[in-house]
Amino acid sequence: MIFHGYYSDVPDAELDRFVDSQELGRLITVGADGTPHVGLYPFVREGGAVDLHLVQADEQIADLDARPRCVFEVDEALAVIPSYWVHPEYGGSATAYHRTVIFECVAAVTRDPRAVAAQQVRLLARYQPEGGFRALSPDDPLYRGALEQLAAVRLEVTTRRAKFKLGQNRPAEARRRIIGELRMDVEPERWRHRPRAGAGPPGPPKPVARWANGIDSRFLASYMVGPADRRRLAGGESACQP
Repeated sequence: MIFHGYYSDVPDAELDRFVDSQELGRLITVGADGTPHVGLYPFVREGGAVDLHLVQADEQIADLDARPRCVFEVDEALAVIPSYWVHPEYGGSATAYHRTVIFECVAAVTRDPRAVAAQQVRLLARYQPEGGFRALSPDDPLYRGALEQLAAVRLEVTTRRAKFKLGQNRPAEARRRIIGELRMDVEPERWRHRPRAGAGPPGPPKPVARWANGIDSRFLASYMVGPADRRRLAGGESACQP
């Protein structure tokens, strides 16, 4: 993935809010033969580290024992838009909008049941703050067996890279047009039958934007004209690359 400056210039506080809003993240490790392995896990952040847990027998634990350098990634797919929102003929204008943060890390693995239990407490505090469970203890028969099978993984972050692809590369007028289409998409059944400018008779109705995770199109439209971008839109500034 390429990281153009106009996609990566995101304030640290905004990146932190985004990462902390995500439920799961991807851990990418490398096997002995060079094959990448990927796992999807709940996580909790503490300072400059990311905590998660795996089963001790997981192939990714073997990877981290031998090669502790790894990547942890969170992302949010927002939409896929059709090319004719940008250009009436050029199909290469079709694109996808997303927010992605990648952490390059060095992992430390511990199999100590007490360390695993302490990490589980932090994870439960994030995902189940209301309680509703018996206090965790490696001495409790209810938990002993499971805790002895788990490994606590702490990822010390060495580098953080971000890509918030939200149309920042488009000229102001193109972005206004995309924003207008996104706002129209709030009522998709009304406008999917609408002929495009310069097009022939409309064909059968079809989706022209696909939204992920139930994200409302108004969110992306508002984000595209968020505080970091309003100056560009107001001044008609455009980025140089498609």
